[in-house]
Amino acid sequence: MIHGHGGNIFAAAQALGCAPEDITDMSANINPLDPMPGLLEHLGQNIENICRLPEVDACRATRAYAGWQGIDENRIIAGAGTTEFLYLLARVLETGSAVVAGPTYSDYADALEINRVKYNYFMRKSQNRFKPDLNMLKKQAEAADAVFFCNPNNPTGEFTDTEQLASLACSMPETLFVIDESYLPFVRGPEDKTMAHTGLSNVVVLQSLSKIHCIPGLRVGFCVAPEPVAEKIRKYLPPWSVNSPAQAAVLFIAQNSEAAEAHAEKSRKYLHGQRTEMHKRLSDISGLEVFDSDTTFMLMRAGSFNAAEIADYMLARRLLIRDCSNFDGLDEHFFRISLKDPESNKLAAGVIAEFAKDEGQRAEGGGRKTGGGGRGTGGGG
Repeated sequence: MIHGHGGNIFAAAQALGCAPEDITDMSANINPLDPMPGLLEHLGQNIENICRLPEVDACRATRAYAGWQGIDENRIIAGAGTTEFLYLLARVLETGSAVVAGPTYSDYADALEINRVKYNYFMRKSQNRFKPDLNMLKKQAEAADAVFFCNPNNPTGEFTDTEQLASLACSMPETLFVIDESYLPFVRGPEDKTMAHTGLSNVVVLQSLSKIHCIPGLRVGFCVAPEPVAEKIRKYLPPWSVNSPAQAAVLFIAQNSEAAEAHAEKSRKYLHGQRTEMHKRLSDISGLEVFDSDTTFMLMRAGSFNAAEIADYMLARRLLIRDCSNFDGLDEHFFRISLKDPESNKLAAGVIAEFAKDEGQRAEGGGRKTGGGGRGTGGGG
């Protein structure tokens, strides 16, 4: 069992002695505008499908997704979330060594470790606002078989230009690039941003519907790979990997692609506005650094207090955030907030400001004020 994640809302609710729905979960990185219109109703109307086996290889759902995305279906494999593919790839492709672009989602390193693959981190620097130096990444990756790169990155939130990444992959044809695009649908702009359309023979792309369509409980994701690589992965993927409701969700979204894209665009505009508001509300807090983001979450660093303290304080007010101190490459001062409805976002900013003010007064000699709750256990890598 992997222990690099932040925990879950159920443990937080148990610690507070309340129901999970009584807590505002600002730790999980999903669309705050909920699923696209009609999706949940469609799933409810077809719930009887759980009484029969799903398609063993999710063929119809894969074909529908391929048509929607404009990708050859022979290059696409459906699985139980993108994380399933992470644990397959190192074994299937017989990777000997790898570089992980961090700080990032823990399962890249965990998957490599489980498969006994030697790996090193290439760390983005907070001094550079976590923008990766791709020239330095190339130097570090020259002796590696594979590079794992999340774009946009979790938990830092920044998007790396696709053309720059493609150029890097082109310059290293013997190195496999695994590009996790789970949060790419949140990035604004009309241009094509996915690496799946580059046609490069050394690029494997992971794509997810879980985040943008707010269905993480269904566990569905896609791996887009060159045909020879895709064929190898299929041989190792367990049968019935994608359950019936998940396949039904993919079919509904793909068959209603215009409505799906309209919902995604509405979500992108909403998140852009809320990120702007959050920056404004927190800009005057001394010692607090708020990093730019292209996603639904925002990484922050506090100079005068640590993440565990602010997580405790906010959980006592039934706001669950993500303590990021267990990310390799981040220290105990980093925490992450996933944006929700405007009222919750405003409340969260106010609580952070309140805590920072109290912390400043304590630093001048006042007594310590406790939050009254257990440590926040943010979730959702």
